[in-house]
Amino acid sequence: MISPKKTFNEGVNKTKWYFSLIVSGMAFGLFFLQTGMDLYKTGQKNILFVIFSGIIGLGYGIIIIPFIGVLVWLFLKIFKSTKTIQWSISTICLSYSGGLIYGILGIIFSLVFGWKTSIAFGVTGMLWAIRPMILSVKEMANGKLAISVVITTMISVFVLVSWSLFGQI
Repeated sequence: MISPKKTFNEGVNKTKWYFSLIVSGMAFGLFFLQTGMDLYKTGQKNILFVIFSGIIGLGYGIIIIPFIGVLVWLFLKIFKSTKTIQWSISTICLSYSGGLIYGILGIIFSLVFGWKTSIAFGVTGMLWAIRPMILSVKEMANGKLAISVVITTMISVFVLVSWSLFGQI
């Protein structure tokens, strides 16, 4: 029988950490692009804002999310974490794999059906990152579930609040 934990750890250890930036970069690029498209469809923003949104989201996923991984790694040194900084960055970024899938679907539904998708697909995709992130942080915290839930909740709140503030620019 396949062990998801073992498979995940082996996969993360075999993959260069910077490849994980593609996942988080694309996930947030598409999420923010959906936001720009929604605001454009309602007449609140122009087409340049839509393009700007995608670029800002890409940067958010490539810079901010890995930086959060670094902060988590630094904090979890308190709990004698043996995981490397690269492992932390990779797992935090890869937690947004579900967000990438929802981002792709959201763009498709937005373009094909004209739906406003940033809430239905974008936020949902970000929420799908919670479970894998809890497990990653728990692994770094030597099995301490409570601290992993608290850290993941703080990250999730930060991500959603910062996205909300972006939408109000």
